Amino acid sequence: MPYTHIKIEADGPVASLIFNRPEVLNAFNNDAMGECMAALKELASDERVRAILVRGEGRAFSAGFDMKASANRDMSTIDRVQAQMELQFDFIMSFWDCPKPTIALVHGFCMAGAFEVALACDITIAAEGTRFGEPEVRFGTGIVAMLLPWQVLPKHAKEMLLTGNDKMDAARAHAIGIVNHVVPEGELIGFGRTMARDIA
Repeated sequence: MPYTHIKIEADGPVASLIFNRPEVLNAFNNDAMGECMAALKELASDERVRAILVRGEGRAFSAGFDMKASANRDMSTIDRVQAQMELQFDFIMSFWDCPKPTIALVHGFCMAGAFEVALACDITIAAEGTRFGEPEVRFGTGIVAMLLPWQVLPKHAKEMLLTGNDKMDAARAHAIGIVNHVVPEGELIGFGRTMARDIA
């Protein structure tokens, strides 16, 4: 099906799901989240697809949830807030629950909800210079899907989640187990494709 906020590319048994809102650092609005969930279902049911690369167009993997879009949404009742949080949770967990192996190729910025998407993927490969973070707590909100404590040692998770650190570099993310490999940015897609073909 045609998509507006993402792109799907096929390379034999490897598919790429590409966040395609580079003008806002691929921030996730409701339409983008809906398209991602629909695309993952489509790819999961396609027997030709055996591995999925997840990446972002332009300067970043993603800056996370689109705060400008959220500011313009009617969140005047508990029901509306709950519905929005459930959409965000379901979006993140659609990567976690995907029956096909997923490899996140992150570069630039990988923040907040996007950081959780990268955690939800089976494997994460980072370009040198990538910045990671969970800054939500510094803005009075919480983590939508509490995946970090499942990925790293408790003290690392607590430090990141309690401080709202948004300046973790790729080397530190690799050292504590958030990413599998760190590669030069120009090699990121090629490295990911090679791994995806091996998996496929």
